[in-house]
Amino acid sequence: MKRITHFVLVLLALALLACGEIPTEPVAKVSGTDVPAKAVSPTQEPVAPKPAWPAEAQPLVDLAIADLLARTEATTATVVSVEAVDWRDGCLECAEEGEQCMQVIVPGYRIVLQVGEQRYEYRTDTDQQLRPCPAVAEWGEEAQVLVDQALADLAERLEISQGEITVLSVEQVNWSDSSIGCPKPGQAYLTVIVPGYQIVLEAAGTKYDYHAGEDGEVFLCEKNVQ
Repeated sequence: MKRITHFVLVLLALALLACGEIPTEPVAKVSGTDVPAKAVSPTQEPVAPKPAWPAEAQPLVDLAIADLLARTEATTATVVSVEAVDWRDGCLECAEEGEQCMQVIVPGYRIVLQVGEQRYEYRTDTDQQLRPCPAVAEWGEEAQVLVDQALADLAERLEISQGEITVLSVEQVNWSDSSIGCPKPGQAYLTVIVPGYQIVLEAAGTKYDYHAGEDGEVFLCEKNVQ
C-alpha cells in the first residue's frame, strides 16, 4: 500500500511539473516564508563621462593644457570651455604686434583653461596651430579680479556665456581725472591722477571698453563700444 501511495505521489508531482505548477525559481527564506529569490545582476563598471566637446578637439585641448602647465609650472589645469569658432584671419584673430595675417576664414577652437583662480584663453585651428591669447599671465592676479568682473558683466548684458567673450587687452593706466577715462557731458571731474586698468573685450565682432579705478570697481564705458 505504501509503495502504491508513493508511486501515486510521484505521478502527481510529474503531472504538476508538466503543467508548470511547481515553481522553478530558487527560493529564499524571508521571515519563515518561502519566496522566489531575485536574480542578482553582475556588478557594472562605472562609465567615464564624455567630454562636452567634439572628440576631434581633444588633441588640441591636450596641447593647450601641456603648454599652460609648462608656462605656469602648475600640475593641473581645468578645462572651462571648448568652443568651435571660424577665425577671420590666419593669426586666429590674435596677432602679435607687427605680425602680418592672411585674411582667410580658419576653422578652429577657443579653449579656456583655468589654473587656480586665473583663466587662460587658447586659440587653435583644426590641426596643430595653437596660440595663447593674450599672452598667458600677462596681467597678474590683481587685474584678473577686474577681468572676471568685466566678463561677468558683459555676459549678463549680452545674455551669452563667458566662453563667447575674448579678452583683447588688459592695461594698467593712470587716468587723468576722476572720470576714469569716461567723462559724461555736462559733468565736472576732479583733475587728479587715478591709477586703474583698461580692459577691452570682444564679443561677436564688437569691442567693449571697460575701465576701473583704484576703488576696484569695473564699469563699461559705453561711448567707446565699437
